[in-house]
Amino acid sequence: MAQTINSLQVYQAKSWSGLTTENHLGTIFQEQPYLASSTMSRVFGVHDYMGMDAFLSYMGAEEEFPSDADFEWYLKGDDEKSLRVVSYTSSDTNRPGVNNSRFTITFPEKLFAYRDKLASDNKAYMVRVMAEPVANGVNWDYTVELMTGDPTLFMPPTLLTSSSAFNKEYSPVSKTLSKGGGDTNYTSPFLLRNSFTTIRKQDVIPGNMANRPIVIEMLDPKSNKTTKIWTQLAEWSFLAQWFREKNRALLYSTSNKTSQGTYKMKDDSGFPIIEGAGLHEQISPSYKFSYTSFSIDWLEDILLNLSIHILPEDQRHFVALTGERGMVQFHRALQDQVARFQPLDSKRVQGSGQNLSFVGQYRQFMGPQGVAFTLLHVPEYDNIVTNRIPHPDGGYTESYRYTILNFGTTKGKKNIRRAYPKGGKENLWHIAGSTSPLGPNVSFKTGAASSVDGYEIHAQAKMGLIVENPLSCAELIYSTTS
Repeated sequence: MAQTINSLQVYQAKSWSGLTTENHLGTIFQEQPYLASSTMSRVFGVHDYMGMDAFLSYMGAEEEFPSDADFEWYLKGDDEKSLRVVSYTSSDTNRPGVNNSRFTITFPEKLFAYRDKLASDNKAYMVRVMAEPVANGVNWDYTVELMTGDPTLFMPPTLLTSSSAFNKEYSPVSKTLSKGGGDTNYTSPFLLRNSFTTIRKQDVIPGNMANRPIVIEMLDPKSNKTTKIWTQLAEWSFLAQWFREKNRALLYSTSNKTSQGTYKMKDDSGFPIIEGAGLHEQISPSYKFSYTSFSIDWLEDILLNLSIHILPEDQRHFVALTGERGMVQFHRALQDQVARFQPLDSKRVQGSGQNLSFVGQYRQFMGPQGVAFTLLHVPEYDNIVTNRIPHPDGGYTESYRYTILNFGTTKGKKNIRRAYPKGGKENLWHIAGSTSPLGPNVSFKTGAASSVDGYEIHAQAKMGLIVENPLSCAELIYSTTS
């Protein structure tokens, strides 16, 4: 007969006789499998990496501004450039300029001047501007003449299409009593403007959970410390997620400003929610390259495009953010490239006989014209929660993304840097109620700012990003549509 002592009794006692097996123990004594480790390891969680936020801080790539208003910087193009042809007119349409006749070329800007010598895409055909340009609506008409001693020479019409361009070479004049020369060209700087993105995070630690023990010991992957206290676990998780969210904001935030300079979305306070442009949005769309087949030769061409006429030969060191799949893809591509010149590398093949090993991974490439390329692993690109488009070679496509950055300096400032307002870079605080991170409030003499039975933890950051010269950065993105 079952025996009940009182209402505190959890289950009834059971009796048996004879053979006792493990089934009896499992049923009667609630036997549990042996726990090999009392410490839980977080498989898909915090990496030993602080992300873009800490990386920019480590690089000294930060700039403080007086307030959280929009921030601006100037970018200036080269004073020398070519102009595309809008149209042309000639008395002999098929042979413009034949017999040293004059004809008209229409350009979109008043960049060239009377007396300038202009070169077409084929430098065998050059013309001299024979009069001051004349406005033609939004365009400008230039009267020109082929500069040649051959009267049969004419400008091929294929060099006067809308896909053709001309540039100024110099300004030839007579050696006797010349009355002037070519003008000086100027290109005005243009303004780039970005906004701060404000993000927040909060959590509440109930008073009765403040020092509650947990059965399974938890490991903080950043400090390698373990805890069996819920409060510490909650604060570790809070900070880990906070770091991750800051990094994502720096990478993926997109400006929500309208063309009128206003913001449509409002917070519950009634004020607008302002988001600035992150790293991906600031890189010029014309410098985002799709690919299906990755090669070092192709990478080399892109790096040269980012360097020539932009960076000096001794300052062409790029850092590329990529995922683990991108790291391996780059290694394999460079390994194939090296194998053509050095079939056997004694430094990588070690051991002898039946005990051989092959070691090493390529993470850096130094190419011609001073180009250097170093890979940096970014776990955000490997996150299987936020990146869900599969790649045919395994993993997900974002893990094969390469974000190529120029971290060179201009007047002592990094080309890429994190911006923050004075006193508002990051705020971490708690609001004490019945307890706080320091312990319970057991006296009227202890201050508290909340009536909650527990305490609140809060985090806030105002962050912005400056890519000083977006044309010296690029992205290589695997194409899922090809």
